[in-house]
Amino acid sequence: MKALIAAGGTGGHINPGIAIANMLKEKGYEIIFVGTERGLETDLVPKAGYDIKLIHAAGLKRRFTLENIKVLLTMKKGIDECKKIIDEEKPDIVIGTGGYVTAPLMSAALKKKIPTLIH
Repeated sequence: MKALIAAGGTGGHINPGIAIANMLKEKGYEIIFVGTERGLETDLVPKAGYDIKLIHAAGLKRRFTLENIKVLLTMKKGIDECKKIIDEEKPDIVIGTGGYVTAPLMSAALKKKIPTLIH
């Protein structure tokens, strides 16, 4: 069995992802994290002993700005990257624990009919 875990940005998102990964690993799952290059995940996830694949992701501004157009294009790129990861890794489940990285991975998993969980 294999699980992809999206956890990014802060320790508040990453540490629960690592805790879930540890529990699943005890049950025999292979774990792969998905994150961005900007968050703490690039440091914390490898230190915990897990592989991580990096994608593009960004958050929308609370009001309409031209910057949000760029964010939507970044999100589309991230979804496409996640679809490729899903095709390569063939996970049995996808779990999101927060951060901007969660939306593209959950979106790609739902489109590919992979079971999802959100923490």
